[in-house]
Amino acid sequence: MDKQDKQDKQYDCCVVCGKPTEYRKDVPIDKRERYIEGAGQLCRECFRKLYMSKNVD
Repeated sequence: MDKQDKQDKQYDCCVVCGKPTEYRKDVPIDKRERYIEGAGQLCRECFRKLYMSKNVD
């Protein structure tokens, strides 16, 4: 296992795309942004795609 693999396992991954997020697994969920109760942690990009969609007139 290389250094990158060890580092990635310390961080929560996005439940949509699977990329590591900036939050370590030991950070309480009430101290995080973009944590969706019942689903898990989202990365910034997936959060924007899902929740910041443009309003269409």
